[in-house]
Parts: sequence; structure tokens; C-alpha cells
Amino acid sequence: MGLFEQLFGHTHKDMPALLPAIERAVNQVEPLLKHTSGYHNDYYKPVSTALDYAHSLANSVPGPVTLNRESYASDSFVHALFPSVDFVVDAFCTSQSMRDYYHNHPDTDQLYALMGMRRFEKSVMGMQLSGEVIQRDVVQKIVYFTSHTLENPAATEQEAREQVALSFFDNLVGKVKKRVEARKQEMHAQQQEKDMLTSRLRSANIYTRPALEQEFSRLISEMQTTASSQDLSNYMEDFEAILLNPEQHLRIEQKSIVLDSMGIRYENSQSKTGKEILFNELIDFDRRNWTVTMVHCSQLQSESFADRLEQAYRRLAI
Repeated sequence: MGLFEQLFGHTHKDMPALLPAIERAVNQVEPLLKHTSGYHNDYYKPVSTALDYAHSLANSVPGPVTLNRESYASDSFVHALFPSVDFVVDAFCTSQSMRDYYHNHPDTDQLYALMGMRRFEKSVMGMQLSGEVIQRDVVQKIVYFTSHTLENPAATEQEAREQVALSFFDNLVGKVKKRVEARKQEMHAQQQEKDMLTSRLRSANIYTRPALEQEFSRLISEMQTTASSQDLSNYMEDFEAILLNPEQHLRIEQKSIVLDSMGIRYENSQSKTGKEILFNELIDFDRRNWTVTMVHCSQLQSESFADRLEQAYRRLAI
């Protein structure tokens, strides 16, 4: 049984199938948790909940859309994502995961992957047709996308989505780890404050000492609380806070935008030149939101495409 089958082929009554996912989550947050008694049972519910959610979220990513010169010309969604047809190929050649995949699978002729990009808007001055009159110096909003990134490439759509699901699961577990690290950083900051207060107490006089002693006593009480929170028995709260409520920490939201072929945004779908396009944004994956879609690329063995990929990989190796 492969990793993905082990992770996603479970039922809530089948603990053995979920063991790899529990160990994966525990290892990422705090490997010492594996030494606690019955940790598999303790973390079963939050891990299984997050894993089911990650799989469902990966399946909800739209697509796959085909990326090539033909789709750039015929598909308004693909056309909106790239400033020109040449950027379609550039998106693959600049992707680290794409270069690695092609280098490890040089005979592949097609693949599926998750593509994410950043969406921006800017105001420009342009012309607009109002009835039969051309209006000049009209403020318009242009929507454009940058930082196209391809992740989790695979030979089939199903395998690619399974890898995306695992990536989503790891992201949720990473948020658990951040909660734990925040407490450790708080303890470190409190220790530094304690050292400073200790130094000030050594040189304090009868007038300043009472206030410093009161502040020192308060700090010691806070440090005891922080230290107690770092006990391994309290980590369950961190897992449950994130993994039992995964939709609060990672989700996809749809946004409808009316665009024309130049990327100019209109406020409603009544525009004669604009077309309503639905974009899907991955919220809280990192500090910025990603517009995401599954993509399909074929004919990777074409001479120009293969050469550009190989050249990009060689530049990276150097």
C-alpha cells in the first residue's frame, strides 16, 4: 500500500490506516510526543478530521485547465492569467518543482499540477466607448497575475490531487507547530526580561526596589504558566484548535470578476466587452492569498519546451 493510499484510504474505524498520518503530524510538531502513552489514540480525531478536510479541499480545486498556446487564445480564463502567450511556457520553466520533476522523469510527455499565482489590480488611464462616443482619460482597473508557481506535478490528475491534499494537510499541521513555537518564543522573551529585572534589582535602592520586586513576582508567575503550557500533555489543545477547525485556517473562496481581453475590470456583467470569470483563491496558505487551479500540460517532449526546461535546470544546478 502506497503512502497516499495509507493516508487517504482510511475509515474512522480503521486506526492502522491512519497511523502514518498521525506519525507524520507528530513528527512535524514535536517528535517527543511519540514517547507519550497512547498518542495514536489521542491524536486520532484531530488528524483524521484535518486529513479528510485536506482531501476534500484538494478535490475542490477547479480544473484541470490545459496550458498551451491554443488554450491561451481560446480560453478566457487562461488568457486572463498570463500577460502574453510566451508566459505560459515561462511559468513551467521557472517552477522549481516542474524542473525537478522533468529532470527525474525526462520521458514524460504530459503532467498535471497545482498552479498558484498572485492576483493584483492597478488603476490606469485609458479609453472607453460610451454609446458611440470614445471617452479618453478614463480611470480603469487592470487585473493581472504574477509569481506563477506550479507544485505537486504528477503523471495523472488523481495523483496530483493526492499530493496537493498532503500539502494542504502539512500546511495545517504547520499551523499547529507555529502555536507551539509561539509559546517557546514567549518563554525566551520572559527569560530575557527576568535577566534584565534581576540586574536592575541588584542595583536598586530602597525607593525603587519595591516596584521592581512586584514586577519580578508578576513575571515569575507568568513564566510558571508559560512553562506549564509547554508540557507535552498540553499539546493536544494545539492540535485540536487547528485540526478540528481546519476551514478556519485554510479554505478556498470563489471570486467572480468581469474582465475584457485586455484584463480591464468592469463592475458588472452587463459590459459588452467583458466576460465574467470565476477565480478560486486559497486563503491562509501563507501570508498572502493564492489564486489556484489544477493545470494539465502535454507535449512536453517538443524540442523547444524540453530544451528550455533543461536549460533552466542547468542554470539552477550551477
